[in-house]
Amino acid sequence: MSWQPFLTVIPGSVPADLAIKHASYRDISDTWPMKDQVLEQIDDINQQLVSDPSLEAPEIFLDNQGMRRIRYRNKLSEQAFINRPALEEWRCQLVPTALSLWSVQHPLAERLISGREIDSNSRAWFIHANDAQGVRSRAKVMSAIADVYINNHVTGNWISLACGAAVPVLRALRGAKLRAQKFTILLVDHDRQSLKFARGLATQYGLVEGHHFQLLMRNLFDRMIFSDKLVQELGEQSAELVDGLGIFEYFTTSEAVSFIRHALRLVKPGGVLVISNMLTSSPQLAFLLRCIGWPTLYPRTLPELRDIIIAAGVDLKNVTVTLPSDGVYAVLEIKVKS
Repeated sequence: MSWQPFLTVIPGSVPADLAIKHASYRDISDTWPMKDQVLEQIDDINQQLVSDPSLEAPEIFLDNQGMRRIRYRNKLSEQAFINRPALEEWRCQLVPTALSLWSVQHPLAERLISGREIDSNSRAWFIHANDAQGVRSRAKVMSAIADVYINNHVTGNWISLACGAAVPVLRALRGAKLRAQKFTILLVDHDRQSLKFARGLATQYGLVEGHHFQLLMRNLFDRMIFSDKLVQELGEQSAELVDGLGIFEYFTTSEAVSFIRHALRLVKPGGVLVISNMLTSSPQLAFLLRCIGWPTLYPRTLPELRDIIIAAGVDLKNVTVTLPSDGVYAVLEIKVKS
């Protein structure tokens, strides 16, 4: 079975004035058993949800002991979590934090970050679900872009906004270290646990805090959306590479415009800002939102992303959009002229 982005078959869905790159990457799902069966199973759930918009997403509540529990509001969602205890724990305890992405970035891990052993049924979904593939391909696009900019400099700075666990970022930085390049990265996030995890991962990679990386706990809504306090704190044109890979799709349109404007001020001439957004044409979007119950995000079309970029004052000639073949995300590379 071949899964291709729906964008390629929808006339007029790709703006003519946007530079588009299509990318295909090897993925663990290519060789792991049961790919077709899992995709067909999830796609069937997705189609039933699309056919009945009244079916509501599950919700998380606190029980009498203060434990997070899941309340199902449609049978499809309830059946999806049956016999998948790790998936249920993942949804209750980790979603929507950045730590939840670890399980799809490393689906062969023995346990969730919360400690629960990953059962085989849950693992199959972490490997094969279209959105899981999209998270991994998005990271590979980010790493490929980073490699270009890191390889063009002997030294330099990288700012990762809403870095979460910083998995793709730290992998790229580890590669730079192995090439004896002196690149430093500032990991910015509002979540203390995510930064703590990122510190541990960086240490495993042989990276030294204060030398290769620094941590900064800041709320981007306060300091990059409703004000430019973070730009003032860090200084304009302070990094060759700035990314907001995992946060952009959580912004409203007006917030997204403000974020781009402020983030670009952090980029040095010749540098780049990298962001991503889930596409409205993502093949299993209804499954993600109303079966799994992923909290509010703003999937967008390419024309909608184009309008945001223009509203932020960016010349489209400086923008390249990469579309991985799984069809989940668009990754935007916004260059700042030298």
